[in-house]
Amino acid sequence: MTDYKSLRQCISDNDDELVIYGADSFSQFPRRNGSVHSKCDRALAAARFDDLVVLRTSLDHDYYDWLRSCGLGTIHVVEYKTSATNMSLAELIIADPGPVLKVIKELGRKPVFAPWFSGLLEETAAQVLGAEHFGTSQVVTLKYNDKAEFKTICQRLAIPVVEGETFTLQPEDKANCHEMTAIVRRYLATHETVIVRGTLAESAMSLYKTKGLDLETLYREIADSGERQVLVEPFLDVTSTPNDQWAIGRDGSIDHLGMLDQICERGLVYIGNIKGQQPAKDVYDYIRDASYKIVTDMAKSGYCGVVGLDYIVSKEGIFPVENNARFNGSSYVGMLVHNIEQITATPIPFWKFTKTRTSPCSFPELVDRLGPNLYDSSRMNCVFPLNCKELSGTGDFNIVLLAENLQQVSKLEDSLKSIGITREHARFPYGIEKVSTAHVGFAST
Repeated sequence: MTDYKSLRQCISDNDDELVIYGADSFSQFPRRNGSVHSKCDRALAAARFDDLVVLRTSLDHDYYDWLRSCGLGTIHVVEYKTSATNMSLAELIIADPGPVLKVIKELGRKPVFAPWFSGLLEETAAQVLGAEHFGTSQVVTLKYNDKAEFKTICQRLAIPVVEGETFTLQPEDKANCHEMTAIVRRYLATHETVIVRGTLAESAMSLYKTKGLDLETLYREIADSGERQVLVEPFLDVTSTPNDQWAIGRDGSIDHLGMLDQICERGLVYIGNIKGQQPAKDVYDYIRDASYKIVTDMAKSGYCGVVGLDYIVSKEGIFPVENNARFNGSSYVGMLVHNIEQITATPIPFWKFTKTRTSPCSFPELVDRLGPNLYDSSRMNCVFPLNCKELSGTGDFNIVLLAENLQQVSKLEDSLKSIGITREHARFPYGIEKVSTAHVGFAST
């Protein structure tokens, strides 16, 4: 185990290998709604110049040209140019591998396929491309990605977890609703709020936070979402939610990528990360030791790829709550920041990644709005736009704030607010505080 090796090196440290990024999140969300976007373009800024990025849709040439003008991004891009949501990127590759195989043949380097999430289709896509898979089997992925199974694994490893129960929904049984309601009320007897969260991280399946109002409606909404197994847990008074990222290499090697703090809305909805301010030493050491036990267990099971372990720090203790057994959104941000540091030869002490929104516009219009705050590779304290595919339609995009300190981060945020660029906020309808598990976190900000 080594400290803070770059993720790109964990994927491959061999110049004779061609890393192929498939940053498509559809494989994790077979049941999709409007909140799920493919996000293949997030790999564009993270990729090294000689890597290959494969896109489901078309390349945003304005954004890509800006990236290249900054000395960032890859010169190798394959576009499948589809807007349909009925096929994941892996399925597109399997159906028509020709465009990717053409680039592999032209470059003459051994391919390594690095998908966002490893399922059966991603395994098959790697085989079709004749590539090594920086990923794992679907069985192993689901074993650790399942929240209930993850709690059981932590208990087996003697790592304390939040108390709670796993409950199976059986909507055809009229008594089933009352059984879940009784469990929720039992925890409400000693805690102000309870969360009910699906064991699978699917966007169409939900996480709910409730104080006990209208529990029958809560049950029906979960059942209607298609969720069949949930965790019922007390909602703790949380002071921070560290995310600890690791990588397990194709040879079974284990590397610590670093610890971030998650930014969450109303204690639940993940909207970003910040890096630069480490937790207190005792918290850091506890999380690192717990994580090492978990990733060692994963490596023994044959897991390969990125691991993002979410923790909560509360007065009741420090607990792991979720294993993101896949690339994390911030994984690509970490790679981008590493690339910038290599270009500028200057460490970036603080960075903050957040989901943001503005009035719909083109990328050139966004550049004009950002003005002097826009990243230009020559200075610190600036804004780097990411994931701009939805910008012209909804105004949604992501940003990375690169700064010398937290004060500069705040100044940048104030400057963005003044030009109509704001943080994306969670919505909680029906009086039952409901959020999609595509954006789950546990922090109280």
